[in-house]
Amino acid sequence: MNIQENIDKQIKDNVILVRKIESLLTKIDIMSENERDTLLAGFSRNTMSHFLSINILIENKLYNSAFALVRIYFENIIKLKYMYYIMSDKQIEEMYKAINWKKYFLTIGEMVDAIDKESKVVFYSPIKEKAYKMMNDYTHTGANQIARNFSESDAFIESNFSDELILDTLKNNKTLLKTSMVVFIESIGFENKFISKDEMDAYLEW
Repeated sequence: MNIQENIDKQIKDNVILVRKIESLLTKIDIMSENERDTLLAGFSRNTMSHFLSINILIENKLYNSAFALVRIYFENIIKLKYMYYIMSDKQIEEMYKAINWKKYFLTIGEMVDAIDKESKVVFYSPIKEKAYKMMNDYTHTGANQIARNFSESDAFIESNFSDELILDTLKNNKTLLKTSMVVFIESIGFENKFISKDEMDAYLEW
């Protein structure tokens, strides 16, 4: 299987994952008075929307737009986990009613460190250190984003994203989605017996 075939397969696999997640989410009920869980539902839906949007844009070879969304996708996941695992009940209550959300979140660096410390797994901090600067460049139309519009070998003005970068991004996005949606599926679905152990295990293994 060549790299383009791998890209096509990963695009399809990502869509299948979303369908699997959606089939689990339909089984879960959220108590309207539970503000933390309600906020989690909003962040989770946002995460899935960004994930699918990047997938669709890459499938249609709209790479500049796809990569401009990667930072937004990553930040949504960090805010989701920080909100759910780190914020106090008082902060959740205030955030739920407030208009200005900025004061409730720290910098991305501070939040990833807090999440990794809470989970006792160093996962998000290395991603932030290695890739966040480049994510910002793509989102804010930086030098790398503009440079990707030129093909040096052919002197054409066209998207110049390597197949390796595209495939790695699709794979990494899938991993990030699973780490994000497991919060909802496990903490609300499995813990409240909306989802069975077999369904939970199948999700984790896929």
